[in-house]
Amino acid sequence: MEGIETVTVDSYTTLVDVGSQAEVLETHVADLEDGEHVSQLWRSQYIQYSMMVNDIDEYRPFWELIGQGLRYALEATGYDVAADVRDRIRREVYEERITVFEDVADGIGRVVDAGYDVYVVSNGNPEMLQHLVEAADLGDVVSDTISADEIEIYKPDPAIYRHAATRVGTPIEKILHVSGGGMRDVWGAKHAGMKAGWLARPEQNAPREHLGRDPDIVLEDLYGLAEHLA
Repeated sequence: MEGIETVTVDSYTTLVDVGSQAEVLETHVADLEDGEHVSQLWRSQYIQYSMMVNDIDEYRPFWELIGQGLRYALEATGYDVAADVRDRIRREVYEERITVFEDVADGIGRVVDAGYDVYVVSNGNPEMLQHLVEAADLGDVVSDTISADEIEIYKPDPAIYRHAATRVGTPIEKILHVSGGGMRDVWGAKHAGMKAGWLARPEQNAPREHLGRDPDIVLEDLYGLAEHLA
C-alpha cells in the first residue's frame, strides 16, 4: 500500500476475542443459559457509554464503563449479580483469561519485519493494555500502546486518531489503522484522515456495514497484512 509508514491496530475484537465473555458469564452467573446474548448486550452497552461520555464531556475510565455495561446487561436480562461477582467476571475476561486470536503475534511480527512500526490504539485504559500486550506476547513487537485515557476522549472521535498520529510522529495520512469487528473504528480512522483496514474475521460473522466510508483494505486475518502493505 503506497505511502504508509506506520501501522496502528485496535485491541478488543481485533487482537483479543471478547467472545470469551459468554463462557465466563455462564460460569459465574447461576442459571444463565444464553451467555452469548448477555455478552453482546454487555459490549454494546459499554461502547454506547463511551460515545455518551464523549458527547456530554464526562469522561470515565474504560474499566469503569465495562463494569457499568456489565451491570446493565445483567439487570436488563433479569439477573441480580453481586458487585464482587461482576468484578470477578470483568477481571477474568480482560485480565486473567484474555483470549488472543492465534494470528496476532505472527501477523503483527511480519508487519514489523517488513519495516513498519506498529502501535496499539485503544479505548482501553493503560493497565488493560499492559495485560493485553503481555497476554498476546507483543512486548517485543509493538512499539507502544496509545490509550484514549491519555486525552480522555474515546473512539471514534477524530481526536484520538489525531493524538495517535502525534504520538507516533507520523503524518496522519501515512498511517494505516486496522480494526476488527464492527466498522465504527474504521470510519473514525478514515474520518480523521488515516487509511483504514477492516479485519473481517470469518468466525466473528460481522456484516459489512455501509454507513461510513469504505475501508482501504479488507482482511480475513492478520497473516497477510504485511503483503497488503508491500
